[in-house]
Amino acid sequence: MRTKFIAKSIVVGCLTLLAAPAGNGQQTPKKAPLPPAVDRERIESFKGMKPPSGPSFYISPVEGSKGSFSLLLANGEGNTVAGSFTLQQLEIFEAVLEAARAFALTDEKVGSGTPITTRLMDQHEWSLFVDVSKIGNQSRFYVSLITLQGRLTAPAGEITRGSKKEPSALLLDILTKVREARTSGNLQ
Repeated sequence: MRTKFIAKSIVVGCLTLLAAPAGNGQQTPKKAPLPPAVDRERIESFKGMKPPSGPSFYISPVEGSKGSFSLLLANGEGNTVAGSFTLQQLEIFEAVLEAARAFALTDEKVGSGTPITTRLMDQHEWSLFVDVSKIGNQSRFYVSLITLQGRLTAPAGEITRGSKKEPSALLLDILTKVREARTSGNLQ
């Protein structure tokens, strides 16, 4: 008898749930009230700004871990890779980046019809390497970073050999940032 009562209760409960309106209890959230006037002005100032685009590089010391640095490389297509590296690795990265810059400014291994690409890397540290592709008087850089998260290659700009104009490329910015981080890491 008791079993029949429990079975009827379960059936009645299930039918009640099925008969309930689908949207009951799931109200759409209302918009939050607008922020005060001071915040509205700040929001208005951002309206014309665009998010950063293109390849980028970020480096920062890891808080609470002396001699460790966090690096992030973005390829400009929404892909990023990040990792943590030691001061000794930064010294190697700096040497590789400097070698790539120096090589790009020479006329060594230049393609005439098709570009010739040369990879610069340390034989023992493969976490960061640079490909320099040369054709005519143009040198293009591609920086690759390998971390536990994965591997990413990002275009890092180009320079024109023999130009009177000061060279400007992401690779040169990366070199500057790594030097600054390494120098500050030596001071800690």
